Amino acid sequence: MDQAAGLRQWASASGQASSAEQCPQHVAEALLALASRDAPGGSPARQPAPTASAGRPRHAARSPDSAATLMVVGLPGSAERHTRRVSELLQVWADEGRRWVGDPRAWRVVALAADSPHLPVLAGQQSRWALWVDSDAEAFRRAYRVLKQVAEQGGPQRLLAVHPPDVGPEGLLENLRCAADRYLGIDLLVLAR
Repeated sequence: MDQAAGLRQWASASGQASSAEQCPQHVAEALLALASRDAPGGSPARQPAPTASAGRPRHAARSPDSAATLMVVGLPGSAERHTRRVSELLQVWADEGRRWVGDPRAWRVVALAADSPHLPVLAGQQSRWALWVDSDAEAFRRAYRVLKQVAEQGGPQRLLAVHPPDVGPEGLLENLRCAADRYLGIDLLVLAR
């Protein structure tokens, strides 16, 4: 049985589980879409982007027609209005001349809860991860708690900090980056303005 068939079987069986055990619909759809993309007879499997030996992300510009999935933890929800905030930030970065963004509309933003049971599997399959950091007074505490859950769940060890445009790299983001590195072993990439 191929991976896509296994995921389809799992998704249909999960509909019979109790509501507490069900996978959120957006996660199930993302898993099925990713698996069917790599299934035999489907479109060719995309290999993850090669990274440097230190594991740093590649900063080459993407072609406008290439799509990329960005898995985001820390958003207050998974609805389109929440993921739109990340898409808007990608547009701001593209407008600032950050070539690696490419076409901001080509990004597929997928929100995932840090306590999702699918986090470890997706961490092995997806190469682009981000942490949403809000701009309110409790933002550091919430973001650190999300990073701690990611570390405990076996999630990604490198994430891009995504945040409202009015949050700069000084203060909150730099403190969060240092705490993530020192206490959790997570590399949080904070872009300079």
